[in-house]
Amino acid sequence: MQELDFKSAIETNIINLGEMTLEASEDRIIVIEDEFVSGYECRTCDGLGWLECDNCKGTGKSTISKDARCSQCQGNKHVICPSCKGKQVEEGGLVIPDASVRRPTTGTIASIGPEVTTYKRGQAVIYTSFSGHVFELNAYDTKARQVQIVIRIIQSSDILAKVTGHLELRRLKKSQAVGTAA
Repeated sequence: MQELDFKSAIETNIINLGEMTLEASEDRIIVIEDEFVSGYECRTCDGLGWLECDNCKGTGKSTISKDARCSQCQGNKHVICPSCKGKQVEEGGLVIPDASVRRPTTGTIASIGPEVTTYKRGQAVIYTSFSGHVFELNAYDTKARQVQIVIRIIQSSDILAKVTGHLELRRLKKSQAVGTAA
């Protein structure tokens, strides 16, 4: 798996994907798409369905014998989340089928082409639903967990608006999902 280097993307306009790099050209913009959040995910495991094993600290090896595997996780490096029992949703929550999950239409600009003057790297934006080209890539998050990152290459005209207070927008979407929006 390749690790995405987001820091250099904001500083140099290049997204580093290990041995491959991406840089927007002309009037193109490369956006890192926001993750889909339904609002029903388990808060204990962040919707993963599992937690790192406390006994072996995620190594899968026994703490007693160097050649044995961990007795709690059976060498799997993780254990089923006790809150959601591996279902990724807290008890009583709705399970949203993969077919019903919509692609997010918000993201963060990682690279801009030389003809783009209205937007800057690092800005949060809203864009049209079916714009551009989408690439799903395997990467690692800041906690070294394997995640899937979605990069979308779009034209600057596909952006509908800049977003400020992006965390507030996510909070509103999450509260609407659970029916508590004011």
